[in-house]
Amino acid sequence: MEDLYSIHPGISRRGEGGAACSVASGVAGDASSPPPPPPPADLTELMKAQIAGHRRYPSLLSAYIECRKVGAPPEVASLLEEIGRPVRRGGGAAAAAEEIGLDPELDEFMVAYCRLLSQYKEELSRPLDGAASLLTTIRWQLTKLCGGGATATSPHSGIKSACILCELLCIHALHLAP
Repeated sequence: MEDLYSIHPGISRRGEGGAACSVASGVAGDASSPPPPPPPADLTELMKAQIAGHRRYPSLLSAYIECRKVGAPPEVASLLEEIGRPVRRGGGAAAAAEEIGLDPELDEFMVAYCRLLSQYKEELSRPLDGAASLLTTIRWQLTKLCGGGATATSPHSGIKSACILCELLCIHALHLAP
């Protein structure tokens, strides 16, 4: 377990002081026993630090933000963009440049997770793109039926437009049904 901590020496190990002292001052015949495993919180912090310091972290963060922006209101999307801007400019890349290839498993994980997030964004976008396409088609058809934006002055024109819209929606729904 000690080799995990040697990967990133800047990570502090909570509760290490007492455990290290008890192992060092242990019974004379017990010198070859390994130190106790670190608590899960320390291991989690170590993993977080390794991921945040990895050269692909800006790509990972960008892919995550792109997923979160799918279907979000414009205000939220711009806020997410602002949050990701400093990291994408190179935060963390300078420190990680020296560590390229030191942990092939982490490299593979980062590449795979970025790819997974990109695929997830595509899956999330597909229904929204379909809905936007449907609404564009309906709008185009309504504009065509109404004469290109000319407003009718008949008192029954609103009812007629609503009926036409209902018919268009029903026709389109029949085409979408399996």
